[in-house]
Amino acid sequence: MKQFKLLPLLVFAVCFAGSFGLAKGVELEYYGIEDSINEDLSVHNLITLKFNSPISHLDYQLQFKIHNLTAKGRGFGPVDCKVIDREETSDIFCDIAGMTRENNLLELSFDIRNAVEKKGDRYKFSANYGVSLPIERAVTTIKLPANSILAEEVINQSYFPRDGKTLTDGRYIMVYWERENLTPGDDLQFLVEYAAPGTREPLYNYIIVFLTLIVIIIMIGMAVYLRRGAKRKSMDVVTSVLNDDERNIVNILNEHEGKCFQKVLVRESGFSKAKVSRLVKNLKGRGVIDVEPVSGRENRILLRTPSEKTL
Repeated sequence: MKQFKLLPLLVFAVCFAGSFGLAKGVELEYYGIEDSINEDLSVHNLITLKFNSPISHLDYQLQFKIHNLTAKGRGFGPVDCKVIDREETSDIFCDIAGMTRENNLLELSFDIRNAVEKKGDRYKFSANYGVSLPIERAVTTIKLPANSILAEEVINQSYFPRDGKTLTDGRYIMVYWERENLTPGDDLQFLVEYAAPGTREPLYNYIIVFLTLIVIIIMIGMAVYLRRGAKRKSMDVVTSVLNDDERNIVNILNEHEGKCFQKVLVRESGFSKAKVSRLVKNLKGRGVIDVEPVSGRENRILLRTPSEKTL
């Protein structure tokens, strides 16, 4: 297995720049960055790395101090990580066991304190993630504190780059960017400015709520027409982290509108009953399906939607 080294920096937030030395040929199929800003101006970071080939060791050298590190491998393990704190920095060293080409998704989760700059009644969170190896797809999401609002009246002037997209559940606002086919030397630079609750005029807040409701109604209307395409895209995300046999089971369930009896899976997959039982057990353990007993000798298998599980 290969070793892998990351060297991020910090600019009011996490800034990523890498050097790979020992990891010749290593690429990332997926690079996910989720930054959740807390009310105390700390930031919770979730970094998702999907490798194109197995690695056995990860060095993650940070130019800032981190807290509460956890590491988790999807479908493999254990992942044994330790943090060495210096005066103003932290280094992460992880030994990784069992990663394969099929099970190659690693998550790192940690907190950073005092990561947001305050300017008057506004707050700024900026990040620069330098790219030091090829990345097929990268998604960066910045989640604002509860009930916060974007700072500018023209929404996309509150964040950079301007092609970001926004989501809200009525309490949290999230800004996200998607990038593909990144090469060494590219940059992932992002900035969001927001205001805390009560810093805007009440009438303006009512206008924002009204416009948000209009956008939600429009999105619901569009979802009616795009539901089938969205479902297919969601299934692509699900199947991308499964092996061929597991993907076969998920495809059969999808063809039966997400549910069928276990004996149907045996018949249509061509697998033995024992193999289907093993695959069902694995998929249930990973949160992809539910098993509903119908009788003492029969189960109904239900494919869970992306909103019901975490891959």
